[in-house]
Amino acid sequence: MAGGDGILGNRKSSISNPRKWVKSRERWLVVLGVILHAVYMLSIFDIYFKTPIVHGMDPVKPRFHAPAKRLVLLVADGLRADKFFEPDSEGNYRAPFLRSVIKEHGRWGVSHARPPTESRPGHVAIIAGFYEDPSAVTKGWKANPVEFDSVFNRSRHTFAFGSPDIVPIFCGALPHSTWKTYPHEFEDFATGLSNEDPKLKELLLQDNLVIFLHLLGCDSNGHAHRPYSSIYLNNVKVVDNIAVRVYNVLEDYFKDNRTAYIFTADHGMSDKGSHGDGHPSNTDTPLVVWGAGVKYPRPVSSSNHSDCGFRFVDEHMHDTPTPAEWGLHDIERVDVNQADIAPLMSTLLGLPCPVNSVGSLPLDYININEAAEVEAVLANTKQILNQFLRKSQIKQANSLSFKPFKPLAHYSSVLDQIEELISGRNYEAATKLAEDLRSLALQGLHYFQTYDWLMLMSVIGLGYLGWMIYLFLYVLQSYTSLPGDLFRKEQTAYQTQDTRKVQVCGCLLMAVISILLLLERSPPLYHAYTAMTVFSWTQIFSEYRFIKALWKQLHGRRIYYMAKILATCAVSVFISEFLVNSFTERKLYSWYFLVAGVVASVYVFKSIPWRSGIPIFVCVVCWFLSIFTLMPAEIPDNTYLVIGSGAMIIIIGIAARWLDLHAEGNKYWLSLCNHEIKKPKFPMLFHLQVLLVGLSSVMVPLSTSHRTQKQELLPLHQFINWSIAGFSMVLPLFSENSLLSRLTSIFLGFAPPFLLLSIGYEAVFYGALALVLMAWILFENTIIYTSKVKRSSASFKNLEGNILEANDRYLQLSDVRIPLVFMVLFNVAFFGTGNFASIASFEISSVYRFITIFSVRNTGSWMEIGNSISHFGIVSAQVVFVLLLFALTNIYTKDIQISSLKPSSQKAIFSTGLEQANLLINSNILLLLWNDISELYKDFNNAHDHSSSSLRFNLRYDHQKKFTVITFVTKPDFATHQLLQEGADLVPSSSSIAAESFALFGFLRRKADFAVDRAAITLFDRHRHQLSQLKNEINYSYPIIVTGHSHGGSIASLFTLWLLESVNFSNTKRPICVTFGSPLIGDSNLQKTLFLFSPWNSCFLHVVSKQDPVPRKLINHNANDYKPFGTFLLCSNLGCSCFEEPDTILKLLGTTASEGSDQGGDYGNILETLKRKALFKNVLDADWASSPYAAGIQYNLNEDINPLVEWIEKQEMKFLMGKRKVNPDKKLNESKINMAKLEWYKKTSKDKGIGYYDSYKNKSFMSDINVEEIVKRLINYWTDVVEEADKQPQEDGASLRTRWLFAGITYMKMVEPLYIADYYHENSPPDYKSHGRLEHLTRLEQLSAAAKKTNKSISIEKRKNVAHILTEDSCFWAKVEEAINLCKLMKKEEASVEEKKTCDEKLKKFEKDVLVLLKNYSVSPEIFLGGSSFMDWWKGYKDAMGRSYSSELTKFMVSRKYKDYSEGKF
Repeated sequence: MAGGDGILGNRKSSISNPRKWVKSRERWLVVLGVILHAVYMLSIFDIYFKTPIVHGMDPVKPRFHAPAKRLVLLVADGLRADKFFEPDSEGNYRAPFLRSVIKEHGRWGVSHARPPTESRPGHVAIIAGFYEDPSAVTKGWKANPVEFDSVFNRSRHTFAFGSPDIVPIFCGALPHSTWKTYPHEFEDFATGLSNEDPKLKELLLQDNLVIFLHLLGCDSNGHAHRPYSSIYLNNVKVVDNIAVRVYNVLEDYFKDNRTAYIFTADHGMSDKGSHGDGHPSNTDTPLVVWGAGVKYPRPVSSSNHSDCGFRFVDEHMHDTPTPAEWGLHDIERVDVNQADIAPLMSTLLGLPCPVNSVGSLPLDYININEAAEVEAVLANTKQILNQFLRKSQIKQANSLSFKPFKPLAHYSSVLDQIEELISGRNYEAATKLAEDLRSLALQGLHYFQTYDWLMLMSVIGLGYLGWMIYLFLYVLQSYTSLPGDLFRKEQTAYQTQDTRKVQVCGCLLMAVISILLLLERSPPLYHAYTAMTVFSWTQIFSEYRFIKALWKQLHGRRIYYMAKILATCAVSVFISEFLVNSFTERKLYSWYFLVAGVVASVYVFKSIPWRSGIPIFVCVVCWFLSIFTLMPAEIPDNTYLVIGSGAMIIIIGIAARWLDLHAEGNKYWLSLCNHEIKKPKFPMLFHLQVLLVGLSSVMVPLSTSHRTQKQELLPLHQFINWSIAGFSMVLPLFSENSLLSRLTSIFLGFAPPFLLLSIGYEAVFYGALALVLMAWILFENTIIYTSKVKRSSASFKNLEGNILEANDRYLQLSDVRIPLVFMVLFNVAFFGTGNFASIASFEISSVYRFITIFSVRNTGSWMEIGNSISHFGIVSAQVVFVLLLFALTNIYTKDIQISSLKPSSQKAIFSTGLEQANLLINSNILLLLWNDISELYKDFNNAHDHSSSSLRFNLRYDHQKKFTVITFVTKPDFATHQLLQEGADLVPSSSSIAAESFALFGFLRRKADFAVDRAAITLFDRHRHQLSQLKNEINYSYPIIVTGHSHGGSIASLFTLWLLESVNFSNTKRPICVTFGSPLIGDSNLQKTLFLFSPWNSCFLHVVSKQDPVPRKLINHNANDYKPFGTFLLCSNLGCSCFEEPDTILKLLGTTASEGSDQGGDYGNILETLKRKALFKNVLDADWASSPYAAGIQYNLNEDINPLVEWIEKQEMKFLMGKRKVNPDKKLNESKINMAKLEWYKKTSKDKGIGYYDSYKNKSFMSDINVEEIVKRLINYWTDVVEEADKQPQEDGASLRTRWLFAGITYMKMVEPLYIADYYHENSPPDYKSHGRLEHLTRLEQLSAAAKKTNKSISIEKRKNVAHILTEDSCFWAKVEEAINLCKLMKKEEASVEEKKTCDEKLKKFEKDVLVLLKNYSVSPEIFLGGSSFMDWWKGYKDAMGRSYSSELTKFMVSRKYKDYSEGKF
């Protein structure tokens, strides 16, 4: 691999492209993370949502006579208990008939439903007696995912009439049922029973009949108008009217008093018109039972209830006081769980309970004798016990180590005891014992339902923990400044071997666990859970050497550092717990933003002046957002507020736009408002977006008025709403690509659909959240502006093989704040105006602006099944959702360019060189080099040979630090004498002076003639032979640092340039040249030539003291001719700063000179002073309120350069723009990715039976269109690469590195055919190579030919697999197209004899060329595919030449031997 790029460049590690390896690894980590979280999310269904249904139990037949022949079940969908029992505003009760039943004929109570409070689970609980597995939603509410038993199944016949969403669930596959559904608007349920139908009459006269009526009106009206509306409350009266009509019809028909009636509801309705969660308004439903076998009402007494302390399934206490407004406080109330209704119905009809029922028979409702009561309870108990025994049997059969439920180990003896008590007529004791046994059986069911919980929770918990630890280790290894050498020493010797051992052990453990799970017949997902967990921990143990080194590193740190880590961890844990608790307590966010507003604004205020407006802005918007989580989650309708929100959004957009256009005066906003990046594509885009926001605000009241008037949305309004919402979200893609412009456009683009979906204050929340997000950006921008972070410079850090690039920085402990703040804002986006954990919080009325008819779909929330469950699901889903959100965000923001040239930006501060300077000072390298120089001066002064040599040098190998140091010094008085003798003069490279030395630098003259300082080139020429000998003595296996002082530094610079060209540094790093007080040595041509090739320019660092006159002498003599190159470190005892821009360096060299200073700067003293300052003061207290340039230079160099600040800033901008040239080393990987895409395109085209050249030319598939962008990128990239190569100061034959040349040749073979396809597709003029070929392709071909001549090692090996080779002649298809045209010309009758003769000669030459390519296996077999342009040529050529013509190629083609060509047979 090629060497690095010196002090400020992007020097890579000698290890094969670590950055590419890291990025590739990260892609796999993302994929693995998504898979892991998706798999672990499924564990919810195995742990919490495992189906309770088991099969194989026999029904328990009751041993008592049925008190009723038939039973009528009336279910009012969505009827909440309080609205049923309470009176209206006039004091009249809404259900007079059913209240009369409660008071005179039957029993009443509240039926407690269990979440999810939805129609299907509620009906399953009522009719089948169990709480359905909520995972049934994944299989469709309307179809039975699992077969289950019900009261309907056990009946002799069931008549059902109701909603099409419910009735088919229970009767669709039931042979002994008669059912019918009605449309949602139909409410007339009872029209009388026919006496004329004999078959119906026969059915009706049978025993064990069930009549089921499902009444949908309350649910539909509650969703549409909310339960406080007059429509919903009036529907309660309608339900009561239906009940009385049904009762009268049946009693008039049967006249036997053998009919039992049960009236209830499947779920309630929240105040906002939704249901699903566990709020009492959703779980509390009315229950009224009367008729045959039902007890009559009785007054309340203290002895009525003996089971105080009992809790229902919705966690509501037993014996809850009856509200006084219900008017029923004097009548006994019997509350039940919803599943208890199923055994109640079975008992009234004398039927076996549904085999999967978990309901407990409520004896307080049944009017039967004492013996029958105990038999009913016993039947109920045995039915539940049978389920327990079946589950125990299944689990024992599939478990290697079975743990039984001990309390029921002797259940048979308890049953015998009950039978004895019944025989002895001790019914009370028998009932009590049966109820206790039933309770134990229910506990046993729960035991086996949760049997695998401990194992699964342990595996999942360990899996998550392992994944977090592994990611933590990965981040430490890849993005922190931990000493890489320490870990590398620990790992290098045995890393691969140890890793393999750990991985083998992990695989063996995984195999053992899989075998055990197979033996236990565990579900497939159990294998996935354990595999993911074992994999995570295997990866962790693979890094145990790194962990060991990390522990040593932390163990050696100071207590203060450990305290910082512990404090950061504590804050992280606190924020995490805060997020968990915020799931149920939204008000926590209010406290968070109140505190955050104060803390953030104070921090910003201390960092930048209040006049910028940023501190006040941050505080105000945080406090503004804190209001919303104090508001109710149930959003009240407020159309005017939505309209006002639209106006607010427009005002925010206008303010952002104004700031974007007028931010020049505020440097703290400049990085957000850069207009030099890209011209606006559509100048009127902002006005269009504002118009759409205004139009959506107008459509809100128009659409709402139709809903409030109970009218359907007009098709025109519907079309307008959809158009606005869809069109507005596309517009941000066409906005300007500066940060504030694009964010403003995104904000305005998503505002119209949000407004159209809003019904109240949540529309204001949209604007408030956007303002807080902008405040966060400004806060982070302030931190970047004011902080001096540890950056990954490409200087001596590169000796450690760091993966970060020059503009990157290491992660610091303080960066933990970014993900924490992100997660808070991410969560508040969902919880700010409602409860994201509950779909029931979704406001249905908001969608009326988009659809004309809304049919309620029974989906809901499972939040109240257990907070830990929902939290687990939400957090796990967030991880995947965030990745999807990032992907969507990337579409809108991928082309945003942050202004990095402005003084307020991160890069501008970096350009002032404060971080670079501190890094160089802290590295200790400069001090070591100066010590070498000092030692050589001592040798110079102590020498006794009194030779006339003015130059002395030394070669030293530092075996400890593993680098080579070459030091140059001149006589102490050489600089003064040389200026007096030689003068300040530049010698052209074409001059005869020092011609042999200039010949060594002939490569620099390839672009322009340059000039070198006379004193420097003369001294170099005088010692050329000694320097040549020195060059031969160097051990190039070590990195090289060349250094020198004064004119010795000039020789060091020339010697480094000589090394750079004459030595092959492809296997080691380029040399670094560090000079102290060196005069300028070259002119503008030398400077420009090196600048065009930044890797060489960045190899030079020139340290210049404020007190040193030597670097300034030549400037003062002739400032127009001498130009600096490389990086200059300007320093004094106060501080230092780095600069690269040549004109800036010249200005500062003149400005920072100390008056009257004739002695060279004491660099040793300066470096020692600066190092001490760096140790005790990491961040210099510069005045960042002014320009960072002024702050950096004034403070560190004690110079007032305010008059130059503006000029220097402009020069810096120009310089950084000039540095934005293609960097082949950086973008070669991206090119390879695009090439891989083309390889895939080539393969898929071949699979379609056509070569990729012809597929691309025909443009028949979408993939052909999509690949155009890839071709453009590759052409642009290689155009820049070749152009940059020509600028490099190297010989033609070495102008591209080996790996680039390989890639370039492959690119040419792969891409040029596609460019040729476009060329001939557009009917361009003939002779592609003369008229159409791109210049860089021609240049690549020349470089390839030159490389083959000068370097035998650079060659393209032919692939052994002929089927996959690329055609070596990249212009082959151009020749094919020309040959096709020649065949057509030969067939033309108007063609002259001479033209035909010329065509014949060219075609035969092409035929010979093809034959040579085929014999050498230098052409792809794709040319023989059907539809190939080559085959088209062959057909035309065969016709043009006639059947009599014969040649080697024609024989090959006619005999179809080309079919064997892909197998290597010719």
